[in-house]
This record gives sequence, C-alpha cells and structure tokens, in this order.
Amino acid sequence: MGKRGAKVEFPDSVLSDARKIIDRLSYRDDILMALSVLLTSAGGGYKTTGGILGVSEATVKRMNNAFSSSSASGTVEDASEWGGDRRSILSFDEEIEVLDALHSEARQGHLVTVASIKAALECKASTTMSIQTVYNILYRHKWHKVVPDKVHPKNNPSSLEEFKKKLFRMRYLWQPSTPAWRERACA
Repeated sequence: MGKRGAKVEFPDSVLSDARKIIDRLSYRDDILMALSVLLTSAGGGYKTTGGILGVSEATVKRMNNAFSSSSASGTVEDASEWGGDRRSILSFDEEIEVLDALHSEARQGHLVTVASIKAALECKASTTMSIQTVYNILYRHKWHKVVPDKVHPKNNPSSLEEFKKKLFRMRYLWQPSTPAWRERACA
C-alpha cells in the first residue's frame, strides 16, 4: 500500500459553496441518492450521512432503499410513493361508496346520525372504529350538520293564532295583599 498523502483542508468559503449546491438538490435527486449510498457504504452511519447531506436519518434510509430498488430494476426513476394516507381503515373510494348510500337515505327524508354512519362504516371495514375517526371521515368528505328550520314543517298558522287567543286558567294567581293584613304586619 502506498504512502498516505497529506490531509486536505478546504477553506470555509469552499465548504459553504459545496453546502449551497447540496442544499439546492431535492432529496429525490439521483446524485444526492447516489452520494447517500456511497457515504453510507464507506462507513459513515445514517446519522453522519444525514448530517453531511442535510437530511434526517429516515430520509437517508429511504434514499438508499429507493436507489437500490431502482438500480435493481435497471432504471433510476423519480417516481415517489411516499406520502398519502398510509393508516386509513378504508380507502377514499370505499368511504365515498358508504357515504353515497347514506346520502340517498337522507334524500328520502330519513335521519342520518353519526351512530348510523359509524355502523355503516364499521360494517364496510369489518372492524370497530372510534367516533373521532367517523368525524374525521365526515370532515374529509365535507359533510356538516344540518341546521334545523326556524319553523316546524307541520306548523299550522291558524291553529297557532287560535291557541294564542285562548285564556288559560292560571294555577297560581298573584294578587296584592289586603290593606288589613299589611297594617297588622307593619305595626
């Protein structure tokens, strides 16, 4: 093995220029992913590699896995499957299917409560579900509470006026006290 060369030290300006170039790269960039694989394989841990590249340890692992899977298939692609809802009980389309069935019931005049929505969603998912999950699904699909009308639909204005005109016997009638009683009490 040959003689070890002198240690190379870079001025701060060169290091800052290199950092700017790395910071401009997307973490899905092929060059950054390849550099991540090389630094990790050279003995730098995920934490060290992440510190050099300016990303987290999880991102370094994700970049290494993406690069190795894309290299195995023969092409390096930018297609990302990261993101989205990975913990949902039902898919978005299944939620729409259940809520559409309940929407048609509501159009027919039936009351649709959160309990009935929860039961339908649990039946579709074949598992239990918290009430907060049901509210999150309703919020995601832009459902809201129906505000009741100010007038009852079976209201009859003529019977209401007749009701107002009746004089009802009052159970407790307050009357002023007699003067004789006041004189005895105040004396």
